[in-house]
Amino acid sequence: MPLFLRMILPALSLAALSACDTTYAPTVSGTRCDPGRHQALVGRNIGEVILPPQLRYREIGPGQIVTRDYQPGRLNMYLDAKGWIARISCG
Repeated sequence: MPLFLRMILPALSLAALSACDTTYAPTVSGTRCDPGRHQALVGRNIGEVILPPQLRYREIGPGQIVTRDYQPGRLNMYLDAKGWIARISCG
């Protein structure tokens, strides 16, 4: 294997693994939602996210119709077509 490839492959592997960050540790704060606590979810796939059971949330897909009832303690996760979390809000 050429020297160039031996130097590049480990660097590429390290870069790919750095995207596998598992430091998201959600907390639930009473009855109010704080989207700032959950911003680490943006850019992650919904299939790899583990949320605490007491957190009220809903997954909203592209073009999905949702109710307009405002629930201050509920986290809304807006997903793209492939299941990646694009935006977080409360309500």
